[in-house]
Amino acid sequence: MDAMLALAGSHLAIQVENPKTSLALQHRQKAIVGLEDSFSRWPPTAEESHIMLATSYLLCFQSSYMEDGFLEHFLSLRGCSFLSQLILGEGFRGPFSDQKALGMIRMDTTFCNFPVVDQELLREALLSIKGLSSLMTGPIAHPIEKAIVGQLIETLQCLLVSEVENPELRDAFDSTTEYDEENNTTSIPGTPLVSGFTKASTLPQMASGPNSPSDLYAFANPILPGDLGVVFDKIDWENLTTAPPGAPYPLQSFIAVMAILTIFSTWPHDGLMHVFDPTNQLGNVVMAHFCAIRFVLSPLSAPRNALTTPIRATAQWSARIIAAIDDDESGEWAQYVEWPKKILRCMEECIEKHKGFTMEGVRDMLLRDPGAFKEGRGRNY
Repeated sequence: MDAMLALAGSHLAIQVENPKTSLALQHRQKAIVGLEDSFSRWPPTAEESHIMLATSYLLCFQSSYMEDGFLEHFLSLRGCSFLSQLILGEGFRGPFSDQKALGMIRMDTTFCNFPVVDQELLREALLSIKGLSSLMTGPIAHPIEKAIVGQLIETLQCLLVSEVENPELRDAFDSTTEYDEENNTTSIPGTPLVSGFTKASTLPQMASGPNSPSDLYAFANPILPGDLGVVFDKIDWENLTTAPPGAPYPLQSFIAVMAILTIFSTWPHDGLMHVFDPTNQLGNVVMAHFCAIRFVLSPLSAPRNALTTPIRATAQWSARIIAAIDDDESGEWAQYVEWPKKILRCMEECIEKHKGFTMEGVRDMLLRDPGAFKEGRGRNY
């Protein structure tokens, strides 16, 4: 109950001027104390494990509304991952396991009629990441930073429009797409690399799905351990803005975004703390790009009910990261975040006009006024 009240309080606070957050934080603290008490009596019963998972999800969602909740958001997500693995491994019955396929997530067809994303905007993001190539291939880059950058590049490249057809990839994908009548979903296959690019679906093939009455698509739950592949080592830095043959592949772009959640949820704890360390400037640069790309692209593939989520906290997270870079005495790191700064200015201007600016507003702006992102300004309508 405390976790529910905390979530409600933070959701309200993010949409008003001068919010009073103390009560929401008090409820959050009570929920955390209760969760810690449950962990101290490990192992939990089946009933307790499901209550703990529900509490962890609520705390995770609440932290996404908090100005200083960036790290806490992913720490809570790791708790969800740990408890989900326990429930699956032990076969604990309860509200979560009673859902079909806890190891899968099912989404509505936001991929239907997926728009072509502004190509100049995508290439700006890729060129900004390309500017990190000497750092990312050097000795100071941590494996978790490389893993995140690899997935960010794939997220962007798969939305580029190619003039080169690749029917082999499409045929391969068609042959592995199946409708699961029992779970009422259409499954998305794996993503092995083919000729340096990733095998993926094309939108018309997946979204039209004549044998899928449910309009739901099943993906591996991103908070559970999974095979991330070796993406970073396949990066062609010289041709970073070249579209994969047959692109765009919006579903594959989404899968790459989900892979980043898998990284945050399952990577060894020391690696996570390294990339979130505010004194780790390369980590700050990587996370600034993650925040900017997530802000621009996530509304395109978000479930419909997620589009009402306010983005104010996301902007505050990005602002804190960039402030840490700007405060660096050497002054050498600011050059690497010029593009994320531009996206941040766009976010801040939109929020200044409307405190409750949501993901749906971001999506609308990307379709109607993509120049806002490229020019670092608020929308012109």
